[in-house]
Amino acid sequence: MEIRPILSSLKRNPVAATLIAAQIALTLAILANVLFIVDERIEAMALASGVDEPNVFLFHNQNIGQVRPDEQATDQDLATVRAIPGVLAVTPTFSIPMGRSGWNTSVALKAEDRADGADRSAAMYMGDEQFLEALGSRVIEGRMFEPGEITPFKQGDQPNPSVVLVSKGLAEKLFPGESAIGKMINITGDRSEPQQRIIGVTDHLATPWPRSRNPDRAIVSPYKLVGSSGFIVRTQPGERDRVMSQVEEKLFAVERNRIIPSIRGFDEIRAEAYRNDRAMAVLLAVIGIALLAVTAFGIVGQASFWVTQRTKQIGTRRALGARQRDIVRYFQTENALIALIGVAAGSALALGINVALVQYLGFDRLPWTWLPVGAVVVLIIGQLAVLGPALRASRIAPAIATRSA
Repeated sequence: MEIRPILSSLKRNPVAATLIAAQIALTLAILANVLFIVDERIEAMALASGVDEPNVFLFHNQNIGQVRPDEQATDQDLATVRAIPGVLAVTPTFSIPMGRSGWNTSVALKAEDRADGADRSAAMYMGDEQFLEALGSRVIEGRMFEPGEITPFKQGDQPNPSVVLVSKGLAEKLFPGESAIGKMINITGDRSEPQQRIIGVTDHLATPWPRSRNPDRAIVSPYKLVGSSGFIVRTQPGERDRVMSQVEEKLFAVERNRIIPSIRGFDEIRAEAYRNDRAMAVLLAVIGIALLAVTAFGIVGQASFWVTQRTKQIGTRRALGARQRDIVRYFQTENALIALIGVAAGSALALGINVALVQYLGFDRLPWTWLPVGAVVVLIIGQLAVLGPALRASRIAPAIATRSA
């Protein structure tokens, strides 16, 4: 089909074509950023936790008064829950992967190291001999803590262990291409010589902050938490809900001077961790769909108007031998040309919007690959939107068109 007659027609009616092109440009600019942000949120929500998620739950316990010493209370509660049929492991905890609260530290490899900044930060878990088993994780290199290395730890103490475990992500960051076993690090932040020896590397283990820059860098220190309000429980497959329903009854049978404010499965913990990301993804998806719908309706309305305005022209072409598919192709080509102009302008606008998002809201830079994705979506929507008016135009009878002239 000749493009020149279409361009000539558009030059005679530039206002409507300009408005449609501007609408397409704005839609593409927003849509490309929306698709990128939604994809980023979905990818973040798929982060592996390193936890046996279907079989792990967390409960909090608050003892009232001083009926039992803290260490005795912790030991009794651990023994009580471990005795429930179906329980594989129980460990006291201050934090849990994706739990959104916990300890954070910086890692130095030598005394003069600057250990500040996000590049050296890592979550620090404190765990006894059942900590990894309770999560469903494991040591993939080196060894687990020995009983003599685990010491009591109370809220307010300052951790300074002699040995530690590190997650696979942290080991690869600190010692790329070599084993971390036996290496010395410093997690105390006092600029002294490294004092902690790495004795084991765990499988992937997420931090309590899933949206952090380093979501897979963690340290496990050999401490038995005393007076902890949190307990991680792992059960045999399929037994989690039954065990969760029995925890309160079993613990109150041992000591009634307590409050158990929450018992949550890990699926609930994960859902809560990504609640804002999920809400943003849904909201942006709705905005993207609404923009596409508004653009499509605009194209339908404009194309329908042009069909009405060009009745004589269409009838004349039909009388001269133009086939129905020629008329349809004419309108689709015309729409494609307008859309391509909008895509070119929209691509530049999309990059400009992303620069503002990066500068003022801390978003990541938009990869250029999202521009053709958005352009294809906009072009397809445009072609589908113009198809109805184009088919209606193709059914105009030559005789009716010429009589209405």
